[in-house]
Amino acid sequence: MTSFDLASDTYFDDPYPTYRQMRAERPVYYCATTNLWFLSRHADVVHALANHDLFSSSAGNALSDSPLRVGKTLGSTDPPRHDELRRIIMRGVTPARIELVLPWIRDELAARLTALRTRRHCDFVTEISRPLLFGALGRMLGLGPQSARRASELSERLFRGEAGPAGPALDEDDRAQVIALLSDELARRRVEREDDLFSVLIAAQEAGAPLGDAEIVANMMTVLLAGNASIGHFLPNLMHALWRHPDQRARVMADHSLIDGAIEEAVRWDTSTQCFARTTSAPTDLAGMAIPAGARLALLYASASRDETAIADADRFEITRGKVRHFGFGFGPHVCLGASTTRAMLRAILPRLLTAFGDYEIDLADAIRVRHLMVRGFRSLPIGW
Repeated sequence: MTSFDLASDTYFDDPYPTYRQMRAERPVYYCATTNLWFLSRHADVVHALANHDLFSSSAGNALSDSPLRVGKTLGSTDPPRHDELRRIIMRGVTPARIELVLPWIRDELAARLTALRTRRHCDFVTEISRPLLFGALGRMLGLGPQSARRASELSERLFRGEAGPAGPALDEDDRAQVIALLSDELARRRVEREDDLFSVLIAAQEAGAPLGDAEIVANMMTVLLAGNASIGHFLPNLMHALWRHPDQRARVMADHSLIDGAIEEAVRWDTSTQCFARTTSAPTDLAGMAIPAGARLALLYASASRDETAIADADRFEITRGKVRHFGFGFGPHVCLGASTTRAMLRAILPRLLTAFGDYEIDLADAIRVRHLMVRGFRSLPIGW
């Protein structure tokens, strides 16, 4: 019976051949070393995401989730509680709030590109992507300068894989420090209200919304860390995809109206969010496999978005592909809350990067990959232009 090595260098360098083989030979694959059931086909992932009563998020949507967030956050609740939380949090993630941070992004990017003009090479992750996107996220959340710096330092430890490729996103000590930092910010924000997500959640709580302090902190932690892990890795993935496909890059450079298509195709073709977890509430059968109640499932979004039975020529990167159902931003009740924020930020960033970098080159031999099943991206990505 076919087995797959989900901790090898070959897998982390390029998981898509493994996913293709999974879909063909073991579309529902039980991995004893992780105690996870992997769903790789488009139809099965859609089925799981559309049936939250059977495939529940209530035990957490991370492969190894923390009791401190389970049952308190968007990703670790099912409807109707999930929908209630989503309505509250959406008040702080409006198009108007996103627009407020875009001038800072443009100015900060311009300053960084100016500083690099004579050097003409950098580590794209540590010198552009991470500080730029984390700075923008910190401003949307309303973190003070000192808290933002500390949160950024802690976020660099996300998905290190030190407890294995299916381990916790952060170790216990780092997670406790994030919670302490956000609890301090919550106390400060009760006195000093600002136009940010913290203040929106406090106002909702004071207006009678069923939202405790632990839930505010847990949801702020989720937005902070998930935002850093997803968009923070997606921009380097996008630059890598365009480098791998110079014909597509040339088209975008020549016609910036193709930016939206490039963003959408990149998040389908090589998403930073490779999978999320669910737990079965009852026994079920999928692809001829009997899955017991209480099983932990990894829904392989990245594999489903490359399923050739659902998306024509799915392994091809094509910026004018048009609208297809992919999972780069999720699907169903748990569709990514930050999708519009991500798109808006990247629209502001990508044209300026391509103009400045031109026909850039990536030193893939010296790049360092993330080694975790949930996230695909780079810890370091040397780039020259």
